[in-house]
Amino acid sequence: MSTDTTTKTMKRCCGTSVGGRLTRTDPATGLIQFAILGRGWWPPAWGLFAGHARDHGQPDFKAAVVAEGSEELGIRVTGMRELFTVHLPNLCASLPHEPTPGHLWTVFDIETPDTVLTPAPGETTGAEWVTQEELQRLAEVTITFAHSGRPAQEQPRLSLEAVWVELLARTGDITVSDTDRAAVARLYTTTPPEYWLGGRP
Repeated sequence: MSTDTTTKTMKRCCGTSVGGRLTRTDPATGLIQFAILGRGWWPPAWGLFAGHARDHGQPDFKAAVVAEGSEELGIRVTGMRELFTVHLPNLCASLPHEPTPGHLWTVFDIETPDTVLTPAPGETTGAEWVTQEELQRLAEVTITFAHSGRPAQEQPRLSLEAVWVELLARTGDITVSDTDRAAVARLYTTTPPEYWLGGRP
């Protein structure tokens, strides 16, 4: 964990996040598929593409979506539709936002002409197209783990990022009970094992 002296000089989380819900229809099966990626750092597991909205000089949330789609998945975002905005107390690898920890999330439906995902080395551990059923199975792994009481740092990599369990429950893409959502909240409100000390937080 970072020292007190170091953390005092670190940039804090901007307190905002954008998320991109990117789907396509599989021409072979006709099933809807979701683009997901593995996180290269805290929090562990897989999720939809996302990033801080007000970092790196982005003028607005829509510009941040375009930048994150390009950076994380190598896609050209050509259209988007806002789905919802919600504040969640999820923590990231940066020092928590002040005075209220967490992120003001805006989630968008994304349009792109690209079907090939080019995940960013370092930022991601890969990217895939998965069906809604596969997305639900990843969420179930996270939910089972959340109820186990084990430390958040031990969450299996092959699971759904905890905050995306909540966000995708809100979009209606996965089914999660209120009890399960409360259990999963324990994971995304856990302080990371260490703070990000350099590069892109």
